[in-house]
Amino acid sequence: MSPVAAAEPTFYQSEALSGLPRVRLWLGTLEVKAEVCSTLTQIATGLMHRTSISTNDAMLFVFGGARDRSFYMRNVPFDIDAAYIDPEGVITEVVRLRARDEKGVPSKSQRVQFVLETAPDFLKEHGIGPGTLIQTERGPLREALGRIAQLP
Repeated sequence: MSPVAAAEPTFYQSEALSGLPRVRLWLGTLEVKAEVCSTLTQIATGLMHRTSISTNDAMLFVFGGARDRSFYMRNVPFDIDAAYIDPEGVITEVVRLRARDEKGVPSKSQRVQFVLETAPDFLKEHGIGPGTLIQTERGPLREALGRIAQLP
């Protein structure tokens, strides 16, 4: 009898997320409404199982602390841009995540606490990139959202 391989734990949902809380963000002077992912299942699922992302859609991933991050596109059939954001709410870099690419795109920074996903080129078209400060209607990202995170 051959040994049975242990199944890898699955943290993501088998269907698209719905009913996520939303937050108004200011990316410099541009206002964007973003869905917020702050639990293990929400962060692991993200945009999986959706068929598209519209120009004005965004998803904000909130972690409890800063460290290096890596995002990938399992079960996501469209490209997106991801902004890696430090605890002060400043974009450190923007990376392109390719449809269905399961190889993670690691951050260059060890200080990423938030990740904002948008339609491809949305940030570039609005002049938003590294150095841009992101805030909420209730103030800085860390103060407004840092406490809701369930992951380090």
